[in-house]
Amino acid sequence: MAGPTVCRRRLLRYSGGTLTLVAAGCLGGNDESDDDNDGTDDGTDDGTSDTADGTDGNTSGTDTETGTHAHSSDHTVGQPVSDIEVEMISNEAGMHFGPHVVHVEPGGTVTWVLERGSHDTTAYHPETHGDQQRIPDAAEPWGSGPVSEEGDTFEQTFDVEGVYDYVCTPHERDGMVGTVLVGWPSPDDQPGLKPPAKDRPDAAIGQLERYNEQVRTTLAEGESGHNDSTGHDHSGNDHGDSSDDGHSH
Repeated sequence: MAGPTVCRRRLLRYSGGTLTLVAAGCLGGNDESDDDNDGTDDGTDDGTSDTADGTDGNTSGTDTETGTHAHSSDHTVGQPVSDIEVEMISNEAGMHFGPHVVHVEPGGTVTWVLERGSHDTTAYHPETHGDQQRIPDAAEPWGSGPVSEEGDTFEQTFDVEGVYDYVCTPHERDGMVGTVLVGWPSPDDQPGLKPPAKDRPDAAIGQLERYNEQVRTTLAEGESGHNDSTGHDHSGNDHGDSSDDGHSH
């Protein structure tokens, strides 16, 4: 954290390769806040390491996870919105984004909000993380850098229609990845719908495959297949079957 002042609520904006910081509700006591946050991270990491075998607890669907990955979002993939918040979460079940998949209109904005722990949001792109590009060719990659103060946010606007896969870089091995679907692109030319690179952690590969399948299904049904008369799930889950990704909602 820069400077001697802690901002309880900060807005990080990324535009054209520039990261800016807007502070509101600032208060003193940086050292004390850092100590508190470090304690939260340590406890979370210790709990996660117990499940870090194979899928790192993110795809097991155990009773321990049930009820711990609840989201307050009323978002339904297939009904694109102009803006949406995605929580960055650490809890007893592990690390994850929620909702895992979001659907926005071209020009829509996603705001990641730190719920607990220390995380980042970074596009899968050779310029930011890994060797595989998993965002549209015409889109600019993003990287928030560490977000570690509860309530901090990072905002990204998506002007280019397509599929965007992203990751929390320190928790990729825990399967902390997510997908942003922008508009109604053709699935045939989307880098984000290609098979994940084999050098990625198994937990991340498994989640990306599940989210990509959800996106393919949404695009195959098309815009007309996602209205209130079709019987599709509009309950507020980020997809119809939460068992597919191992996270309870």
